Amino acid sequence: MTEPAVPPDTRAPFDPSSIRGVLFDAYGTLFEYGTPQFRTATGTILAEQGIETDFEAFYQSWVEAYSPSGVWGDESPNRELPYRDHSLNGPLPAWHSQWEIWRRQFAAALGAHSLEGDPDRAADVLRDELSVADPFEEAHETVERLDAHGLTLGLLSNADEDFLQRALSRARLRFSVIQTSESLRAYKPHRAVFLAACERLGTAPDETLYVGDSPIADVGGAHNAGLRTVWVRRGKDAQVPVSSTKPDPAEGATDVYGDMMSRLPNPDLTVGTLLGILDAFDPESAI
Repeated sequence: MTEPAVPPDTRAPFDPSSIRGVLFDAYGTLFEYGTPQFRTATGTILAEQGIETDFEAFYQSWVEAYSPSGVWGDESPNRELPYRDHSLNGPLPAWHSQWEIWRRQFAAALGAHSLEGDPDRAADVLRDELSVADPFEEAHETVERLDAHGLTLGLLSNADEDFLQRALSRARLRFSVIQTSESLRAYKPHRAVFLAACERLGTAPDETLYVGDSPIADVGGAHNAGLRTVWVRRGKDAQVPVSSTKPDPAEGATDVYGDMMSRLPNPDLTVGTLLGILDAFDPESAI
């Protein structure tokens, strides 16, 4: 199965002075919760439920079950087909919560290994963990300085209200607008999610910068909806040159994202930490 190629980007070059609002993703962008934390949580769940199995094999099954457990099921965007028109622009599918995605995900992984367990309790553990996730050390400074620059700030996350609101309150992070997949009854990367958030923020899509760590949900989804985009690439991944975001196979490019990114639009900015965003708005104070 193939999808149409990403249309050429005919927009004007990115101009930070045209930006009036900034929307942030939550987990992996503002909050330090990603693959290492999910791995640890999975180990905790298995230990708590007394399940003995090959951890790496189980974790891989858990990861592979995530997309099929989502609202688009087996038609979800993935590394092979990251820019699927129906998940960007098609009719919105029936909604179910992030908690329910996790429950289905664990049920599938348990079934794949013929194991007995409690998927509901597994989803509860993840909900509790994300409720107390810590923000990245530069999150507060970035939000405060962008606010001082006169930008309207918002949050748009594929998350349930309960655990995200608790995490925001605990971290004392405040935004003019907070929208979740639960409040909107829809998930990124669909354009409706981004357009609804822009409407709430009071900024046109091309006046809005979306900041996220997911090439598919954040960069691809926001670009498709007409927003400008920042891709946050943390850790070792941040050391890969930006020029290899769309590698030339003939030159043997080995960027871990390369094959997938060749099927996605390029971000307007790529940064290693949130502080990198500040340089675009105030180059004199580069950090």
